[in-house]
Amino acid sequence: MNLLYTKSFDNTSKKLRSHAKEKTNLNNIKSILESSTDFNELKTNPLIKFYGFEQLRYQLNEFYSFNLDKGGGVIRLIIKPDELNYKNIYLIFISYKHYDDFSKERVIYYDE
Repeated sequence: MNLLYTKSFDNTSKKLRSHAKEKTNLNNIKSILESSTDFNELKTNPLIKFYGFEQLRYQLNEFYSFNLDKGGGVIRLIIKPDELNYKNIYLIFISYKHYDDFSKERVIYYDE
């Protein structure tokens, strides 16, 4: 799959410099994403369970998240599959407060 970055992700990922373990886990997750052919294959990959992969609920159900601290921390990577062909994944945001600092209305995409 292709990884598509958002401005929101780029801005929030800068804080990861002070979180070495979470940054390593982010790189591992990105490798898993890139090695998958599409989103349906990703959902069946057993490795994603190590990172607490889950679909968000209610008004955020178009987004999915990974826990960047495998020990149950609050830092999450939020992604969104491309709706057309599921061959692209948007890296949307890194939440440092268990989604409390995330709002889909505030996500800034790069012009395509």
